[in-house]
Amino acid sequence: MGNEDICHSQLLDDLFLESTITLPRVLEVGIMISGILFGVVTSQVYVYHQNFPNDRLWLKIGLVDTVWFLEFAHTGCALHALYFYSVMHYDDPEIITKAPVTLGLAALLHGIITVMVQGFFTYRIVQLTQKPYIIPFLSIVLILIQIVAVTMLSVETIRVGTRSLALFLTQWEWLVTMTLVLRTLADVLVSGALVWHLCIERQNAYKNTLKIVDKLIQWAVETGMITSLLGIATLISNRASTHSFIWLAWLSILPKAFSNTLLANINSRVHLRDLQSSEIIVRSRSAHSAPRIDQTRDQINMEKSRGVRVTVTTQSDVEMNTFEITQVHDGPELGDIDSSYQGNHKEDQKSELRIGGHVKKDKGGSWRHRCIVAI
Repeated sequence: MGNEDICHSQLLDDLFLESTITLPRVLEVGIMISGILFGVVTSQVYVYHQNFPNDRLWLKIGLVDTVWFLEFAHTGCALHALYFYSVMHYDDPEIITKAPVTLGLAALLHGIITVMVQGFFTYRIVQLTQKPYIIPFLSIVLILIQIVAVTMLSVETIRVGTRSLALFLTQWEWLVTMTLVLRTLADVLVSGALVWHLCIERQNAYKNTLKIVDKLIQWAVETGMITSLLGIATLISNRASTHSFIWLAWLSILPKAFSNTLLANINSRVHLRDLQSSEIIVRSRSAHSAPRIDQTRDQINMEKSRGVRVTVTTQSDVEMNTFEITQVHDGPELGDIDSSYQGNHKEDQKSELRIGGHVKKDKGGSWRHRCIVAI
């Protein structure tokens, strides 16, 4: 850095100091709320391991435990930044013009957590949609650009911000704004797509499962609104007054909001079990006649055989909740079932699991149909 750059940086710092005297106070509020939310994340992880010990390793360790570890590291970095401003340099107002290294690391961890959560929900959308996967493709593109932007932001915060926070915001304000915009767009896109597809598939759901789908839609709206509104609030406060750093308080809360919505979604399987006590029996008069459909919540006397049993079950893995249709004895194949109860079910042994699922014949000659209804 030459003499001219040093003088320019000093001038920016002097001007910056006058407008950022509230930085420690803003950080204190944001990081305290963030710490409380980290406690909620920890309790949700504990509940998850208590209720779903047999989940697949990639979900249990690769996602849930990894997110908790990243949140732990993010909380530690945020607390160090607060300690840096409020304790180590309590009587040094000029320190406000510099950023600790941990602030840059916190930005990187924040980005990784956000990308992991958005990636998981994008995967859920892939399970709900048919080809072409336009919305998942757009979401993946936004996520990949986010990764690049967050990495650059973290590097420049450490390289420039540790010497002059004012110079960093002058040179890289566009990158901060772009990162916030990408994050908000991806979140709104993913949340909206989940609700939209669930509403569409609700039209084809079995009557016994409408309560489940309605509950899933409600949770998707609630969790999506939390992260989307926080992202929008962060973006608006950043554009309204960058040097007030109110947006930094919102930013410190965002990763905890993402993690809590992810864990709440996964743990919701516990609450859905109470809604899954129904069975549908489809009996056939002949191979070519339309079936008569009876519904009951009690245990069905299976001596009436010749039918198709539809059972709502709970999976312990990422597939969450599924329907399972099993032909009993020599009952009709799925093609003989009234179309009003088939929804989008198609006889395709190679199709992937999603709403509509796939149908195949097992070794015992029974037809099985599995269809995902959870997000």
